[in-house]
Amino acid sequence: MKKSIASIILSIMLIVTFIPQFSFAAEGDEISGGIITGFAEMETTDFYYEGNPEEEELTVNLPETLGVYLDNSSELTQISVTWEAVEDYDSTDFYFYSMKPVWGSEYSLSDSLSSILDVPWITVYKQEPENTEVEPILTEDEIEAVYTEEEGPVDPESLSIEEAAEDTADAVKDFFFDEAYAADTANTTAIYNYLTKTMGLNTAAACGVMTNLNAESAMSPINLQNTYNSSLGLSDQEYTNRVNAGKGAYKTKGGTSKNFKSDSAGYGLCQWTSSGRKSNLLNSAISSGNSIGDINMQLAFLDSELKSSYPQVYTTLKGVPNTAAGAYIAAAEFCLSFEIPANTVATAASRGKTCLSGYWATYSGSAASVTGTSFVSLCGYSFPTAIKNGKGFGVKGYAVSNYNIKSVTGKIVNSSGKAVYSKTISTNTSAYKLSNLDDYMKFSKLSNGSYTYVVSATDSLGGTASASHAFKVSSSGSSTGTYGFATKGASSTNTGASAPAASAPATAAVVAKAYSGAFPKLPSRGYFKKGDKGTQVKNLQYLLKWCGISITTGGKYGPATVKAVKQLQKKLGLKQDGKFGKKTLEKVKKLKK
Repeated sequence: MKKSIASIILSIMLIVTFIPQFSFAAEGDEISGGIITGFAEMETTDFYYEGNPEEEELTVNLPETLGVYLDNSSELTQISVTWEAVEDYDSTDFYFYSMKPVWGSEYSLSDSLSSILDVPWITVYKQEPENTEVEPILTEDEIEAVYTEEEGPVDPESLSIEEAAEDTADAVKDFFFDEAYAADTANTTAIYNYLTKTMGLNTAAACGVMTNLNAESAMSPINLQNTYNSSLGLSDQEYTNRVNAGKGAYKTKGGTSKNFKSDSAGYGLCQWTSSGRKSNLLNSAISSGNSIGDINMQLAFLDSELKSSYPQVYTTLKGVPNTAAGAYIAAAEFCLSFEIPANTVATAASRGKTCLSGYWATYSGSAASVTGTSFVSLCGYSFPTAIKNGKGFGVKGYAVSNYNIKSVTGKIVNSSGKAVYSKTISTNTSAYKLSNLDDYMKFSKLSNGSYTYVVSATDSLGGTASASHAFKVSSSGSSTGTYGFATKGASSTNTGASAPAASAPATAAVVAKAYSGAFPKLPSRGYFKKGDKGTQVKNLQYLLKWCGISITTGGKYGPATVKAVKQLQKKLGLKQDGKFGKKTLEKVKKLKK
């Protein structure tokens, strides 16, 4: 995960949902259990921590109760809950984590609710602080005029040396921050453009990939896995520089010889870790004449790796619809079959949900309204196109949904329509490996002839995705297969001669209306600048997101917010000073999208 150059302290931001009000049951009418049919609307509050706390420390300020509706009561009821990480907090090293509520066994969730989309989760973000150790030394002769939106050009004589030093310090800190990492906003834009324009993914697929890259590396191509920053004694930039200088060979801070290919340290946008993948990444950097941390080289490598080594993921990304469902599925499948972190299934569900409220909401132009909708799909599943007599065939892929998968069925049907082999497996998880059908689909025992392979999945909401593919068994030739993608209600019946056609690059949806959120109230000076923090800065950051600019909403006016404001000012034709003031506010209020 990304860190500032001069600091090893991480700020942990908890986006926490709290219950605004409750209707209490009368004394003596305590409800002791039931089926949860809904949740109270939540408000959002921010908390900040220093250091790198244990998982249980993150729960100290989380709500001890949730407001729920039960099937045996018309009143809103508080139930006691604890919280646990959806992902494996101890064995993974992500940029953000999701915390889910856990209630007693006397309560159960209605099948009509998704444990992913309907149950409130808390997202824990790890953010690097600003670099505050750069202190420029100024004399009065070195003070230059400073521009503000409220006052226009300012006479240097009217500024105290402290005021001038503060503005110059901000500029110097920006310079050092940007030299270490391209700003999150710039990286995000570059990645989105590459995924949609170069790779031809639609917006939903691109958002799914970006959610994973953000979780793995915070969009930093020089990101070195945190635990290896400590064990190697090297910062992200130091590690990158040494690997480049030695073409893979480098020395730790203590002088131990290591090699990029075999050090097992997660690195780059995707946190490539295994020796084979890191060797290929290094070779790609050397052959192209680029730094191992070059963002464009890494994106080209990702593109090549997907097509050559992860065709099932590539097929899914090319096939997902340009909808909220597509964004969820793309994020989940990229996690399940490409990143494959610890606690994979739960982490995939977490990233699917995060994608909908994050990048999909930003790039589609509106938040996803998906309650009561099934996203069930068959992702990157393998199917045979021909089989040589006596040879087997490996079933791969996932059944995925935002509601729990209840059953998966595989069949091999002969030319007479009779099921030669058939198996239905009951399950209860948001993603299910189709390879579990392998033991029941006896491809190697089929006699010569024509057959149809059928696979389907049903979730707890009743959504079903199915696929049907014809193949032949013969004594000559060889066994061949390919990958497919099938969504709810659309049975895939292609013969498998080719993968689904690429989706055309999509543009963001346009909503012809003004911003409906709360506009930020300017401070008494008349403009926001770096170092400001609080609710009004957060309102500004939500406004920037609505304007199509990627930005976190932590409520602190740091380097990323300065750059985001500059982007907005450029769009509006204003001077790009990074200070949000009256002129910018007046113009942005007139925007419609």
